[in-house]
Amino acid sequence: MKILDRYIFRETLTPALIGLAALTFFLFSRELGRLLEIIVRQSATLREIGALSFSVIPNVLTFTIPMAVPVGILTGFGRMSSDSEAIAFRAAGISMSRLLRPILALAGLAWMINLVLTIWVAPRTASYSRQLGSALLRRQVSLQLQPRIFNENLPDVVLYVNDVAPNGMEWRGIMLADTRNPSDPTVSFSKSGALLVNEEDRSFQLSLVDGSTHMVSPKSSKEYAVSNWGSHTISIPMPASRAPQKPSMMETGSRYLWNGLWSGTATYEERVELHRRFALPFACLSFALIALPLGVSTTRGSKSMGLVLSLALMLAYYLVFALGTKIAGNAQFSPFFGAWFGNIFFAILGFVLLARANYDGENRFFAGVGSGMDWMRSAFVSVRDTRKRVSQWAYALAHHPKFFRLLDVYVLRGFWFFFSLVLIVFVSLFIVITLFELLPDIMKNNVQWRTVITYFFFYLPQILSYVVPLTVLLATLINLGTLTKTNEILAVKAGAISLYRMALPLIVMAFLLSCAVYFVQDFVNPAANQRQDHYHNIIKGKAPQTYRDPQRKWMAGSHDRIYHYNYFDPGGNLFGEISLFEFRPDTFELKRWVFASRAEWTGFQWMLDDGWVRIRDAGGKMDYQPFDRLAFPEIDSPDYFKKEVRMADQMTYVELKRYVADLKQSGFDVSALTVDLYRKLSFPFVSFIMAIIGIPFSFKTGKRGAFYGIGLCVAVGIIYWATFELFDKLGGINQLSPVIAAWFPNLIFGVGGVWMMLRVKT
Repeated sequence: MKILDRYIFRETLTPALIGLAALTFFLFSRELGRLLEIIVRQSATLREIGALSFSVIPNVLTFTIPMAVPVGILTGFGRMSSDSEAIAFRAAGISMSRLLRPILALAGLAWMINLVLTIWVAPRTASYSRQLGSALLRRQVSLQLQPRIFNENLPDVVLYVNDVAPNGMEWRGIMLADTRNPSDPTVSFSKSGALLVNEEDRSFQLSLVDGSTHMVSPKSSKEYAVSNWGSHTISIPMPASRAPQKPSMMETGSRYLWNGLWSGTATYEERVELHRRFALPFACLSFALIALPLGVSTTRGSKSMGLVLSLALMLAYYLVFALGTKIAGNAQFSPFFGAWFGNIFFAILGFVLLARANYDGENRFFAGVGSGMDWMRSAFVSVRDTRKRVSQWAYALAHHPKFFRLLDVYVLRGFWFFFSLVLIVFVSLFIVITLFELLPDIMKNNVQWRTVITYFFFYLPQILSYVVPLTVLLATLINLGTLTKTNEILAVKAGAISLYRMALPLIVMAFLLSCAVYFVQDFVNPAANQRQDHYHNIIKGKAPQTYRDPQRKWMAGSHDRIYHYNYFDPGGNLFGEISLFEFRPDTFELKRWVFASRAEWTGFQWMLDDGWVRIRDAGGKMDYQPFDRLAFPEIDSPDYFKKEVRMADQMTYVELKRYVADLKQSGFDVSALTVDLYRKLSFPFVSFIMAIIGIPFSFKTGKRGAFYGIGLCVAVGIIYWATFELFDKLGGINQLSPVIAAWFPNLIFGVGGVWMMLRVKT
């Protein structure tokens, strides 16, 4: 390669690699939570962790490699245009076709790598990822019990423990219900017990002490038997392994699809998938043809124009690609044309732009954009000049107070420019990737585009909550890194202004953004998430959900009671075959068993029909009292049984706190929800922590360029997000306190950021 080719190749390769790392991490973070949950719950080894992680990356790279090509070309040539190197190329008589050689070398390299990944590697790793995940889920079957939690994972058995000793080995107050016949349960109560695992016959050995077993047929109430025992051992089979998931179309081998296409036996879906695998890598070449003239045509001084253009280019291509694939999937026209239409269109557009770029003169499109920006700037200046009072107020605000000075305005203006730019990039990428994930369901269920657009409209607040922290970090790094590279930071120091004072507006702004994230998370997201879940179910072909679990048959009540019922109508406040077990709190012995074939709420108490009451005295004697109709106000009100099974992101902090308390009282596992409760307070502060981390890094690494800051942002983001998700999963399985699980990552990185800031030479 010539010197010029090596130079252009290097200048475009570096931002392409950094962009590839950033995009891959951004998409991989969507799978990070699922992977960490499998790793934490199944105690995976380091080898399995690495294998599971790397098996997901190839499928992510098939999308991010084509994205990285325009990022590298447009950013690299944007930097060259900013430094007048593109003008030097033209002055030396170098044509656009000559500049195309190193660009095609970069695009060709990306095309070959992506083709290998798409055709051979990605299908195999997708199948391996599914098989390895299923094996990890089946490998270790454990019984993790928490106090006042109904465990219904065991086959035909419901296990309830009132208290667990600190060592976790001894249980106090145990109820074991045999539910093989749901209408005729056999219930055992025990004062204490312990659990042993027998791996040979795949069973649990439950050793009970000081208890009794009650067998009764509610329909034939006189058939009742009770047995008391000092010690008793029960063998419980382990839960059965999950059924293996059905392989998806992404796991189908390319050779199989190719043979089916040529033999004429391939289905329409298989033909679309095969053409998609070949068309997606060619996007690298199409992007190169269109990115080169756009990169050379960027105006001098617009360093960020390459990022904007690459964003617009990626969005346009993937939307065309998604639309063509959807239409082809509906069998409306050729699968070949549906998958290749985007490549053909962008290749033709690229050749047209290349031909026009060789002409002398300014590009009309960018000239028009520049003229429009100049007009807006002049209009703003004229409006500002006509309002003298506003000008006087702005002058006073900028000069008299000690905080809001001209330097603060300058720093915040750069921050908000990069923040807006990066936020648009991240949100757009989030939407595009989510669209691709939903595309098979959109085609399968023939969902209207209006429904898809409405779904993303309600999903947008949640997306903003996700991407704002990383956006704050990246905007801080680029903004202060640019000021450091241009020696403006040195000028600030020469003016006897501390870097702490210079960074103060960024810290304040990050705190305000954290408050804004909390506001959106607590007041906007709950209602929006309910709506977006509704449209998500429509896209997935599911019926709209009410988030109420109809299979909830067991509930812990107030005053040492347990309820079991076969049917509950929340609208009519009506029970079918309800049993109330009341036990002694000190020995956990059954004190009273009330059964009714039907129970109806009258407005202030329950009326029980066709049932009986069995009362057991201290000596063990049972008193049998049948009834046809009985007023029974001791059962909790209907609202107690109407607790909805809702998601944490669909509730405000106050609602979630109340919901956790109610579920905990009812005997449900609330460890994960408790972590979510504290995360509602800790997660908004991530934006503030990101600014604390980004400021000292910017001062120390700014001389190496903005893209060095982007690469650093990727590394910090990976470590921080992995730590945040890991602590969340550990808290969800009660390995960590919910407070520690939610706040400790912020504490670690916050202290680290403050320590680095104190070491900055101000």
